[in-house]
Amino acid sequence: MNTGYSSTIASIVQKLETRDPLPPLAPSGEWDSQLTHQLSSISLETLFDGQSIEDSTMGDAVQSGLLLWNDALDASHTISQGIESRTGSFWHGIMHRREPDYSNAKYWFRRVGGHSIFPALRECALRLLQSGSTESDSLVNYIEAIEGAEEWDAFRFVDWCEAADRDRSTRETVKAFLQAVQVEEIKLLLHYSYQGTLT
Repeated sequence: MNTGYSSTIASIVQKLETRDPLPPLAPSGEWDSQLTHQLSSISLETLFDGQSIEDSTMGDAVQSGLLLWNDALDASHTISQGIESRTGSFWHGIMHRREPDYSNAKYWFRRVGGHSIFPALRECALRLLQSGSTESDSLVNYIEAIEGAEEWDAFRFVDWCEAADRDRSTRETVKAFLQAVQVEEIKLLLHYSYQGTLT
């Protein structure tokens, strides 16, 4: 994905992309406390390297998204709860899903309705399922569900994350798939938020 991020954001994204293992579905704490401090205290002007910001609420969405990718749920929530748009509600919904507070996550996904990244997210999920990295009999139901739906179903994804969280016997292949989709979701929404900041 050619994002064209500012150098400051690009360096943060590069660091977050090195995470191994992938971010958990329901983190117990932030991944990198120094990064949380940096992101919480930085101005949008610095974050965007002085680029012309056309929509500061979308800039806030970028900041919230980077914090969420770093598992800094509270800091992300402080920002996303003040963004009154589909995209702000999307970040808010992901945060509550990871909290985990699944019913609250669904409330915010109802406020999202449809979103421009849903088609790309559905395609990403299908690619992950069809790649050898997540191939498993335990994923057949996921393949059928995603292929059988015309659009990405954010509510079904919440249910899948909840089931994986509640059932300790969930196969590692299933958890790995859900975590990989979560990262793609964050990356797509981050790129969308970034573009919306500048145009």
